[in-house]
Amino acid sequence: MRTNTPSLAFFIAFFLVACDSEAPQSETKAETLVRPAKLIEVGQTSDNALLNYPAVIQSRQLSVLSFEVGGKLKELMVIEAQRVKKGDVLAQLDQRDLLAKLASARAQFKNANTEYQRALRLIKQDAISSSELEERKSNRDVNKSELETAEKALQDSVLVAPFSGAIAKVSIEKRQIIQPGKPAITILGKQGLEAKINLPSSILAKAGARETPATDSYLVLDAAPDRQIPVTFKEASLEADEATQTYAVTFAFDAPEGLIVLPGMNAVVWFKDPGKSSTNLSQLSVPLTAIAIDGEQKYVWVVDKDSMKVARRDVVIEAGVGVNLNITSGLEAEEMIVAAGISSLSEGMQVRPWSK
Repeated sequence: MRTNTPSLAFFIAFFLVACDSEAPQSETKAETLVRPAKLIEVGQTSDNALLNYPAVIQSRQLSVLSFEVGGKLKELMVIEAQRVKKGDVLAQLDQRDLLAKLASARAQFKNANTEYQRALRLIKQDAISSSELEERKSNRDVNKSELETAEKALQDSVLVAPFSGAIAKVSIEKRQIIQPGKPAITILGKQGLEAKINLPSSILAKAGARETPATDSYLVLDAAPDRQIPVTFKEASLEADEATQTYAVTFAFDAPEGLIVLPGMNAVVWFKDPGKSSTNLSQLSVPLTAIAIDGEQKYVWVVDKDSMKVARRDVVIEAGVGVNLNITSGLEAEEMIVAAGISSLSEGMQVRPWSK
């Protein structure tokens, strides 16, 4: 029995050593696991050089039509957003009373004119006095004026498109009693649109120093936030608003195909900061979530595109705020970096693109 004791002790010791030797292998295997990470390729951007200001859309050709005579609306031929051509009839009042007045005015003018023509013949024969002739002429002129008024009233009972465009607003309804001069139909022409913003004097002064105007300005409508519509500078007011001490600046643009843009819509106009030189307009920008801090030093994790291993890279960042910051040195365009989750990274760790 005593001879078996060393053998038992040997096997127990061997078993413990074997178990102990497996532990480092498990840890090594864990370390070689590839960590998913949000990766981005560094590119140049000019967003830092853009300023943005709220704008209100206006029309370069806008007309608010109204009836100059009153009456009941008989016909309404258009709806909002409908395209029309110059001369198209848009709406018409009930014309029965107007036609009756016109017929009466024509008859009275015809009779007065006949009496005046007879008086011209009689005056040559000395059959009537000059005063009688003048009286008949005066009656003829009065009736002619009344006829022209009746003809104009009939004409004013019809709204006609003064130019080709689109119906922006319809403020009347069929069978409604229309009051003269009340806005009825608003028509938007094809001569383009405008976006008006208000700029402080500091920005306007820098813009005046530029030799050439910016050509890459654009606006984004609140109603279509995914569309960038090119705009061009048109004019700037030289008189400041008394309340805000800002200057009105107008940009011109045309509505893109498939998008209805109406006056009164809200938008944001983006344009180059005139205070920044053209050499600084294109810089490297990275998300704030990609930047780590070690004391005073800022750095990012750069990914080797072949091995997919990360390495720390110290960078110099331009002063500023926002979700993206500009890199002045330490990175090159098209390099890949980790954009989020950087706190769990370590030198040489292997990563793979994270996907939902």
